[in-house]
Amino acid sequence: MEDGHKELYIKEKFNNIGYMMLKSITDCIYEAVCVIDEHGIVIVWNKSAEKLYNIAYEKIIGRNIENFFDDAMVNNVRKTGVPIENKYHCPLKNHPVLANSMPLYIENVFRGAVSTDRDFEELSRLYSELENANSKLIFLENQVKKNLGIFGNIIGKSSSIVKKIDMARQIAPTNSSVMITGESGTGKEVFAKGIHELSGRKGLFVPVNCSAIPSELFESEFFGYCSGAFTGANRKGKIGIFELANEGTVFLDEIGDMPLSMQAKLLRVLQEREIVRVGGEKSIKLNLRVISATNKSLQEMVKINKFREDLYYRLNVVEINLPPLRDRKEDIPLFIDHFIKEFSAKNSKNIIKIHGEVMNILNQYKWPGNIRELMNVIEHIVVTNKNGIIQKNSIPEYILLHMKENEFFKEYPLDLTRAIRELEIENIKKALKITKNNKSKAAKLLNIPRGTLYHKIDEYKIKKI
Repeated sequence: MEDGHKELYIKEKFNNIGYMMLKSITDCIYEAVCVIDEHGIVIVWNKSAEKLYNIAYEKIIGRNIENFFDDAMVNNVRKTGVPIENKYHCPLKNHPVLANSMPLYIENVFRGAVSTDRDFEELSRLYSELENANSKLIFLENQVKKNLGIFGNIIGKSSSIVKKIDMARQIAPTNSSVMITGESGTGKEVFAKGIHELSGRKGLFVPVNCSAIPSELFESEFFGYCSGAFTGANRKGKIGIFELANEGTVFLDEIGDMPLSMQAKLLRVLQEREIVRVGGEKSIKLNLRVISATNKSLQEMVKINKFREDLYYRLNVVEINLPPLRDRKEDIPLFIDHFIKEFSAKNSKNIIKIHGEVMNILNQYKWPGNIRELMNVIEHIVVTNKNGIIQKNSIPEYILLHMKENEFFKEYPLDLTRAIRELEIENIKKALKITKNNKSKAAKLLNIPRGTLYHKIDEYKIKKI
């Protein structure tokens, strides 16, 4: 059909203004839109259809669809009158689309068919991006749930922790790997998250417990996998830890528990800064920061070949050693106040007073489990409280027993020389108190010469009672 005849044919179908309006509307639609009349002649072909099939509007309009496609879905619908929905179709070789098509009826008279097609490969890519975004969303939701009840900021004013905070602030904007060491419960993950938040990185903070991942699952967990990568795999595939943390920070907790076989794979990723999903071929570039943590001496593990020396130096560019809570005595009241407020709000409790005796006991206790143990104890105290006043009987029994044992050995040390000294001081003070500092009468009560009493008072520097 000649160009002039094409235009005339179209104008017979629509008035000119109406057709131009229809074309303008369909050109705004993202899907490829094709409309054919009852004879198979193309009467609508929008810009997205031009782009998807690389066929210009001027070339196809007014011509039969069969001149361009041997098996066009819209033409099949024209012939059968049966609509199709979201069907995988390949109208051109190596050009799959997701097709939707239905017949057109105007005033109950059949007038042709319309189709809307989407590039299948583009849809697959968008679906993959959506899956990745969904994985990140699920991860963030889990992190929010996990972090309820856990303080989000670093708490402390003691010089030992202030120095560590200053160091963290200094290295946060850099890309260097950081190793955080310290006893269990000292807040290594919270510290790592603080560094991430100060870094300005736009990606996620992804914590991983290295001791919890079996060697055989290392690659699938860290690298992710494609659909059908192995038996039992999610049919949609799965994004891995490294990809999840891309543009952000991956926190490798308990790095000292990672088996040597896994250490070698981790080292390769840190060197090459790229991964390939299990079952995939495409290389994925990584831009992430690595912060690791351990309560073990990795240097000693290197000496006995339990930890790779090359990986140790890759991870330990900057080391921050967190002090135990027993060395941060002035921070204990800060944590107590913080956790009381947090667990009170979470459990609808109204704590109005904490006895001084309770604070003394909690300050004197050694906290072998560090901040994590203190948090657990305060939660116990808050949720078991009945009247808003925290008293000695609110403290868990094991802490009171521990403090009682310490008092016993403080009062009666096992060292005999020290025990005798403490007993003599105590008895002399009692005798002087009973006799109102009359040394002659006190010596008689103690059954020792008066000169010996004077000597011991001077030796033990006992002041007047």
